[in-house]
Amino acid sequence: MQTASHTEYYVGAKDFITEKTMAISLENTIQQWRGRIESGPPARMIRWWLGELQALLPDRWQEMLDHARRRLTLSVASPDIILSLEETHRIKELWRFQPDSDSPLLQQQLVDLLLEYEVSEVPRFLLLDIGEVLTKELLMPAAAAPNLEQILTFEMDRHTPFKAEEVYFGWRIVEQRSDEQMRVMLYATPRVMVNRLFETLREANLAPSGVDVFDGGRTLGLNLLPADRQARIINRKTQLNQFLALGAATLLVLTMWLSLALRSHQAEELNDAIAAVRDAAMAVQRIRSQMIDTSKAAGFLTVRRGQSPLAIEVLAEITRQLPDDTYLDRLVIGETSVQMQGKSKNAQQLIELMNKSNMLSSAAFRGSTRLDPRSGMEIFEVNAQITGATEAQENEG
Repeated sequence: MQTASHTEYYVGAKDFITEKTMAISLENTIQQWRGRIESGPPARMIRWWLGELQALLPDRWQEMLDHARRRLTLSVASPDIILSLEETHRIKELWRFQPDSDSPLLQQQLVDLLLEYEVSEVPRFLLLDIGEVLTKELLMPAAAAPNLEQILTFEMDRHTPFKAEEVYFGWRIVEQRSDEQMRVMLYATPRVMVNRLFETLREANLAPSGVDVFDGGRTLGLNLLPADRQARIINRKTQLNQFLALGAATLLVLTMWLSLALRSHQAEELNDAIAAVRDAAMAVQRIRSQMIDTSKAAGFLTVRRGQSPLAIEVLAEITRQLPDDTYLDRLVIGETSVQMQGKSKNAQQLIELMNKSNMLSSAAFRGSTRLDPRSGMEIFEVNAQITGATEAQENEG
């Protein structure tokens, strides 16, 4: 039983160590990717772009943005606590007092002061003078930028007299050099001192959410606290503004989507209407084409009739012109000419008779005439040209 218990304990400890290792590995991977994103070219470009956009805003809007980013700074000058307001990197001292958590009057004065300056829900930072912080400039490869926190944690004892777990630290990239190196300024301060200051501020109900460095009359914009120690102060007004901005953005996107959907629906209806009108127009065009074709056909017939008479008119004219002693065995009426073959008592007179006609001209024998022994009449074959009906009508007139 004892051996089995030891075995179970060993297996459980081994599983715990494995899970802990996996969790640390996952956390390190997340920090690496976070560092790469925050220090990579896209992040630098976005920060530069946002800075340029802010510079283009009206002065009033820039003042409002700076007002929204203000924070409360706390510094300890024993035995006093100095309460200041930082806005656009300028420090304005509000109050000096000695902490006494048992004094209701002091606590009420502090609450009234925070309400007066509307800083009850703004971030609170403990300010350390640059003389209280260990600083060192480092030269590191530019490729190390995404993993600076992890690298500095491992190499803290090489650059400072302390181990990483003994200090709170931060850094700033001072310069990106052309030789793929970068200058990094390291800031570190012992945890013991900062923790002691934190206890003093907690006694005054002013627990800070970060630690920054004060140098040359302005703050450096750092937070030396690790991520797991950074307290988050929820600003209800800012949160409300964020919700309102999110709602406005959602409504804007929804409005744009509805506008696009409405335009798409209108475009579809317009396309359907155009298609219907196009079909009707094509039908009208077909009818118009048919009417034009019919008109052209009728005109063609009219022109043809004006250019040459009808066959029945030619037949009537030939009948009027032929004498009684002449009859035809064969008659061919073409578009422009007529051929006659038959017998006559006097074939020679036919040429003169045909040429006198208003509808026929250029009459001539086709070959020589010959005598029919049975009837004693002359066999003839005559060709003649047909003149226009209009011309014939004018000549008759």
